[in-house]
Amino acid sequence: MKALPAETVRLLCSSQVITSVLNVVKELTENSLDAGSSSLEVKLENYGLDRIEVRDNGSGIKATDVPVMAVKHYTSKISCHEDLEQLETYGFRGEALASICAISEVVITTKTADDDFSIQYSVDHNGQIVSQKPSHLGEGTTVCAANLFKNLPVRRQYYSNTKKCKEELKRVQNLLMAYAVIKPELRITLSHNKAVVWQKSRVSDHRTALMAVLGAASVANMLPVQHHQEQPEISIDGFLPKPGSELNSTSSYTPDKTFIFVNSRPVHHKEILKLIKQYYTSAQSNNESANRRYPLLMMNITIPASTVDVNLTPDKTEVMLQNKEEVLLAVETMLISLYGYSTGDDNLKTGGNQPNASSSVDVPEHTNVVVPTATTDISLNDPELLENSSTNADKQDGEISLSNTANTSSSSISEDWVINRSSSDFDSINSSLPADDVVMNSTADLNCNSPKASKSDSGPGQESEVSAESWSAGRAFSNQITGECLEPVKLHVPKANEDLGGTEPTSTRSSPSKRPTNVIVEKMAKLTAYELISNRSVRQPSSAFSLFEQDTRSQVLQENPRASPQDVTTAVKERWESLGEEDRKKYESKAEKSLNAYNLQRKRATEGGGQCGEGKKQMSAESSLNKAQGVKRKAPLANQQALDKLFSSQPSSKRSLAKLSKPLPFSIATLKQSLNLLSYQNSSSAQGLRLVNRLASHGAWVVLCGRKLMLLNPFRVEEALLFKRLLKNNILPTVRLQTPILLTDGSLGGPEYMDVLLNMEKDSACFNGDVYFTDPRLVANGFEIRMIPGSSSSERHVEAMGMADCMPFFGIGDLREILQAIKVRDAKTVEQCRPLKVANYLESEAVRLARQLPLNLSRADVTNTLCRMKQELEEESQVCIHGRPFFHDLVSIPETEQEALQIMSSSC
Repeated sequence: MKALPAETVRLLCSSQVITSVLNVVKELTENSLDAGSSSLEVKLENYGLDRIEVRDNGSGIKATDVPVMAVKHYTSKISCHEDLEQLETYGFRGEALASICAISEVVITTKTADDDFSIQYSVDHNGQIVSQKPSHLGEGTTVCAANLFKNLPVRRQYYSNTKKCKEELKRVQNLLMAYAVIKPELRITLSHNKAVVWQKSRVSDHRTALMAVLGAASVANMLPVQHHQEQPEISIDGFLPKPGSELNSTSSYTPDKTFIFVNSRPVHHKEILKLIKQYYTSAQSNNESANRRYPLLMMNITIPASTVDVNLTPDKTEVMLQNKEEVLLAVETMLISLYGYSTGDDNLKTGGNQPNASSSVDVPEHTNVVVPTATTDISLNDPELLENSSTNADKQDGEISLSNTANTSSSSISEDWVINRSSSDFDSINSSLPADDVVMNSTADLNCNSPKASKSDSGPGQESEVSAESWSAGRAFSNQITGECLEPVKLHVPKANEDLGGTEPTSTRSSPSKRPTNVIVEKMAKLTAYELISNRSVRQPSSAFSLFEQDTRSQVLQENPRASPQDVTTAVKERWESLGEEDRKKYESKAEKSLNAYNLQRKRATEGGGQCGEGKKQMSAESSLNKAQGVKRKAPLANQQALDKLFSSQPSSKRSLAKLSKPLPFSIATLKQSLNLLSYQNSSSAQGLRLVNRLASHGAWVVLCGRKLMLLNPFRVEEALLFKRLLKNNILPTVRLQTPILLTDGSLGGPEYMDVLLNMEKDSACFNGDVYFTDPRLVANGFEIRMIPGSSSSERHVEAMGMADCMPFFGIGDLREILQAIKVRDAKTVEQCRPLKVANYLESEAVRLARQLPLNLSRADVTNTLCRMKQELEEESQVCIHGRPFFHDLVSIPETEQEALQIMSSSC
C-alpha cells in the first residue's frame, strides 16, 4: 500500500461518513471482492449494531501493508488520479477502513498465501494498530466491527425502532443479492444472530444466479439479451422479462430487484430505470397496475472506464457517464427490439444512428434476444417460406432468423410472441441485402404485399427492385387478395358535359344512383368573391336529392342506429329511386326556389347600390329574402361598381403611370457596420459585458466588452465564486475526540495566544460550570473547545473536545494559525481566519462542485454567473483559484472600414 499524493487526495476525497449498517457491509464486501475472494460470509448481531463480521478467502493483506491498512488515503488499488481511467476495482479512495474505525471498534484478521498463520490486529479510532496476536483462521481477511455508533448516540438512536432495523437488514440482503447476480462464481452467506437469512452457492452463469436470487418462476419468464456496438464502445447483456409475461412473477412495487450494473458495479441510475420501466409498462398495456411496478431484471452495461466517473457520491452508487446519450440510446434500442416502440413517445431514438452496432432482433440496432431452445431458421432468400412463416407466426414455437448471404446481421424471435416491425426497419434491411435478394419496402408492407406477390409481378430474369417508371405507372405492386395492381395515385376527372355549378338537368339529378361514384358532380357550399366583399355569406343552392337526403337521413338512423355511413347513403338512394312522382316534384320545386333565391342575391351583389330608384325595391326584396332565410341583421351593401373598377383588368393605356424610381448604391456590410457603431454609441451598456454566442466544442462563451471581443470560461468563474462562498459560509463538521487535548501556553505558542483564545466569544456556563467556545471563527474551522473554570488561572483548564476529520493531519497547529491571524492581522471574519489546510480543502471542494456543473451552460446561467462575478468578486481578481484568467482577448472590433482593411491586410 502507498499513500496517495496530496493532489489525488484533493480530487478523490469524499468526506465519507458511515451512517448505516449498509455502508459498512458494502465497503467491506467490495474490499473482499477486490481481493479476489470466491467465498463471502456476512454475520450480523443485533441488526449489525453490536457486531458486523465480513469474512472472505481472498489474497489477504501483506505484512508490509499492515501498519497503514486502516490509515486514511492509503490504498494499493491506484497510485494517482489518472489510474481511474483504467479502474478495475470497486474501491480506490483508501477511506473505507479509516471511516469504519472512526465509528466502531475494529479487529482485522488476515493471512496471505506466504504467511504461516493468520494474525489478529486490534485497531483504534485513528486507524493505528494497538495490539496483535496469532489466530486460527485460514487464508483471507476477516474484519469485525463491534459497537457500531457507540460514540455517536444520535446515529445509533435511529435504529431504536425495530421496523427500521428490519428494513436495514433487508437492504443489506438486497445489496448482497446484487453482487451474487453479477458474480455467479461467488458464494455468499448472510447470517443474523447466528441464523442464516439467505445464502447462495457457486454457480456457472448469470441465469442460474438469477434463479437463486429471484426464483425459478421469475427467471422462466425472462429472456437473455445482448447488445454490442463499437463506436462508441458499449456492450449490454442481461435478462429482461418477456413481453406480456405474468405481472406478479416479473415485477415488484419497489426497484430493489431491478439490478442495473455499470462495469459490474451496482448503481442507481434514474434515467436508465425510467427508460426500462416505460417500455416494460408499454408491453403490459392490458394491465393498469403495471404503471406502479418495477420489472425484475439484470442488466450489465460495459463501457470504457475512462468514460465513467464513479467518484460522484461517497457510497459510489451513482455514476456519471461521459457518453450518457449514447448509452441511453443503446439501452432504448435494445428495449425496442424486445418490447416494441413505447406508446405515447413520438420522439423515440432509433438504432439507425448507430451504424456500427450488431444485433439479432432489432434490425436498425443489432441486438440479440436469444432463448436457449430449439430454433428453426427461416431465411429471406426463400420468399415463399417466409410468407408461410409470417402467416403462422402465432402458432409456431421457435426462432425466425433474418439473414443475408453476407451474414452481416441476424434476428431471432423466440417462443410464442412476435415483435412488430415498422416499415423503416425493413428499409434498413434493403440497404444491406444483395441485389438478387428479396427487397421489402414500406409500401409493400403497408398493403400486405408479401415477397411472394412481388415475385409474381417480376419474372425470374428481371430485377426485383422497384423502378420509378413502374411505381408511377402503378405496376410496382399488386393486391394479394384481388390481384389488381396497386396504384399510388388515381385521378378522377369529371365528364366534359357535366355542369359543376349545381344546375344540371333534372333528369341527371333525379337518378343519383346512375352517376359515377368516384366523380364529384355537386358543388359544396362555398363563398364567392362577391359574397365576401358584400360582407354576406350565402349558401349555394341545393339540389332536389340533397334536400331529400337531409330529410331522410335522420329517419334511416332512427330506424337503424348502428348503420354505417355507407349503409345510410345506400338506403337514402334506394328510397329516392322508389319515391313517388308527386313527392319528387315537391323536392324539385324546393330546389328551384333555392336556385332562384341564390341568383337573386348574386344579382343584387353585382349590381351594387348605384341606382336610387331601385333602392326601395332592393331593400324590400332583401327584407323578404332575409325573412325567408332567417337573417336577423342587415349588412350594408358595398359599392360593387368601385370594386369591379379596381379589380378588373384595364388596358395598359388607361393604367396610371408608375412612379419613377431612382437606383441608389447599397451595401449590406456597410449597413451592418453603421448599425453596430450606432448601437455602441447609444447603448449605455457598451462598456459592460455582453454575451455573443457559445463555442459548442469548448464550452466557452464569446463576450463583448466595449470594442474588445473576448473568450470567457464560465467554469473558472464558478470555481472562484464557489471557493469564495465556501470560505465565508462553510462549517467543517466536528468529530469528538476520544481523549480531549489539553491546551496550554506552550502548545498554543505563548501566553499571548492563550489570551486571544480566552477573549473569544463563549457560551453561558453549563450546570457543571463548563464553558464552551461559540466563536464562529473556531466553530467554522472545525474546533470544539471547552474551558473548565477554576479558582485561579493556574487551575483553569482549556481542552479541545473535537476537531474536523475531513483533512489529514489537522490539529493544534491549525488552531495556532487561527489565533495568529486574529492577533497579527486583526482578523474579524471567518474568511480571514481560515488556516492553510482548510483553504486548500475548500479549494478542492470548489473544484469538485464545479465539475458537477453541466458542460453546456445556457445563456441565462452564464448571465447569472457574470452578474454574481460583478457583485462578489473584485475587478482586480479576474482569475480562478488556480491563477488562470477568466477572459482571453481575441480581437478589437474596428470602427471604420480603413481599420478593418488594415487588420485584414496585417492578418494576410
